[in-house]
Amino acid sequence: MVVSSPMRRILLGIVVVSLAACGGVSADAPLRVKLGTPRDQTLAALRAQKFCFKEDGPAQPVETYQRCERAGTDWGEGWVTATYDQGKLVELRRYERFSDDARAVERWNQLVGDRMKASPDSADAGDALRRRGPLEPGTRSVKAFQLDATTVVAVYLLTPSPPENASILEAVLAVSPVDKSGIEVITD
Repeated sequence: MVVSSPMRRILLGIVVVSLAACGGVSADAPLRVKLGTPRDQTLAALRAQKFCFKEDGPAQPVETYQRCERAGTDWGEGWVTATYDQGKLVELRRYERFSDDARAVERWNQLVGDRMKASPDSADAGDALRRRGPLEPGTRSVKAFQLDATTVVAVYLLTPSPPENASILEAVLAVSPVDKSGIEVITD
């Protein structure tokens, strides 16, 4: 059987789309690394999410992971910063930068929607986020999600400002637990 050139392109397109759909977790998916994870496991988890790290010396307390090279057109750029204490992850932040504000809003809505599939945003998570201090500079909107008693994920829509000039920030943050009476529990 002879396959015509247009038919060959269609078949190739179907194969490429199928492979992309089976690619697993992507850099566009919500961050899935838990706080307290050892550095080597964090590296592996971020690589699985398509964020790469180039070792050039000893481990640092704060490390940046760029989005791995990928085929196709990118509408923005993204990177992750991981903060470690004694070799364990204590904070994770994904920044995304877009030159088109409409794309930034669309992406923020996508990230919030993806997070809401796992758990709804909550007032308790928002309160815990505010107890940590002021919101990120340039915050236009933020949704907060409680992962566990001491971890909140905040998805920010930002007005880009230095130094990151980011439009989106997804932050996995440690928070102080609150007892049933609403009083913050201080632990050492």
